[in-house]
Amino acid sequence: MFNIPTVTVAKTTLTGTSSSVTLTYVAPSVAWTPRHLVVRVNGKTDRTGNSRDEVNVKFNGDTGTNYNYQALYGYASSSEAARYSGVAGLNVGWIATDNTASTVFGSMETLVPDALSTRSHKSTVSFVGAAEDGVVVSGGRWASTAAITSVTMSPVNGTNFNAGSTFELCVVDESFNIDEQILGSAGTFTVSSIGASNGDLVCIGNMRSAASVYNDVVDIAINGDSTTSNYACQIIDGTGTTVQAALVARPDFGLVSGDSSASGSFGGFIGQITNFADGSNDRAWNSLVNSHGSSSVGSLRVNSGRWNNTSAITSILLDSNNGSNLLAGSMLSTYAVPKNLIARQENTGSAGITFSDIPQTYDHLEVSCYVRDARTAGSDSLLITLNDDTTAANYDRQALYASGTGITANQSAASNNIGNIPDANHTANAFGATTVTIYNYTKTDRHKHILSVSGEDAFNYVGIHSLRWENTAAVTKLLINGGNGDLVSGSVIELRGIHADIAPAAGGASDIAELNGIAPADIEAVN
Repeated sequence: MFNIPTVTVAKTTLTGTSSSVTLTYVAPSVAWTPRHLVVRVNGKTDRTGNSRDEVNVKFNGDTGTNYNYQALYGYASSSEAARYSGVAGLNVGWIATDNTASTVFGSMETLVPDALSTRSHKSTVSFVGAAEDGVVVSGGRWASTAAITSVTMSPVNGTNFNAGSTFELCVVDESFNIDEQILGSAGTFTVSSIGASNGDLVCIGNMRSAASVYNDVVDIAINGDSTTSNYACQIIDGTGTTVQAALVARPDFGLVSGDSSASGSFGGFIGQITNFADGSNDRAWNSLVNSHGSSSVGSLRVNSGRWNNTSAITSILLDSNNGSNLLAGSMLSTYAVPKNLIARQENTGSAGITFSDIPQTYDHLEVSCYVRDARTAGSDSLLITLNDDTTAANYDRQALYASGTGITANQSAASNNIGNIPDANHTANAFGATTVTIYNYTKTDRHKHILSVSGEDAFNYVGIHSLRWENTAAVTKLLINGGNGDLVSGSVIELRGIHADIAPAAGGASDIAELNGIAPADIEAVN
């Protein structure tokens, strides 16, 4: 999700059914201090009569009514928003059920910013999909300042999770951190002296604004450019039960709780700026953000933005859109990624970019796309093809997207569309950003589930997608291409692997003092 680098600290793969799964945080043996948690699930439940079931998440064994969440749903041709307060757990979104074939699994990723501190209530942002039967983004709050020590997940409508379901608890890998700030008093965030490199910038925040509002927008100024007209954003959000979309000419990067929100409530967000330094085209980003607001008013937003400038990004400034400071305890972590890069390809003008002979040594795959194609019809779809399977009927998709003020939910039994991209009819130098995750790509007991987020403000588009490839084969090859035009020169696609091997615990005892001069922490296995 959003190219977040992770290290796994706990993992469970069910060999039978289970009514719940608890993952306990164990500090890993690393040279940095963990800050944020990520929960990753690829599974299904035994619910019948419906192809979707929600996953309920609780922290530290707290079964009280101390949770609030805002969700945005897309299923079939329907889009909905819902707000829940004072409930016993976060229903973060839908995964697959027994009402589908045994090979159909769904996936979930939940980020908990600043999860291991006691500075604020815990906020969450989640991206979830039930194959082609539903796609969800949600934002939650656990009304506790306690550091998270465990995460418990259970089905909402079914009785059990099914055998084969996988559950991972990860920390964000701080070895990729280029800047971290925690405000000791009210202020703003400036990340300066960002070095040029290939890849993406990933920002994880947990913030509260001093503005006397429930929800406040956080603006971004890139390289000191505060001219509003140099930015444009397409947003889709859920506020209460209202789904709405807008195209705005402003540098909208995030959404956080304002100072009228409940005490201790902060807003969490994840933002990804693709290909931030390479090439000579405009910089683009996608973000998923959450603010608590009040018991009846909360906001969850998916945002796609563009800076109308081809310069490499060397600094970013984040502050309140209302002209107020961000409050003490707010924090921002910035990372230069990817981690576990398998291959990076820069296109020089061809039908698409292919990755062959994909290593089978990772658990999941993630693809980061910065692309545009040569079509001249207004916009184009971005497609994924796995293992040379070009039969459209073998791919199924649920999408939820916005264009201008319009909102569309669409389900297709024959679509490998993972997003939209600008074409030659658009503003010069405008490229689109899309990130794709393929879960458990080596497992041969299930169809492959894919989640993607895509944005391209040049055509006023931001969308989330949940796809299924109807094949149990391990993924060894993939192609990314435009639906109706060749990708243009300057398009960049990176493929990386995600490991779910459990990291050694910090301070773990070892009977091996040293082996051939290698420290125990650096030894993966003996015999």
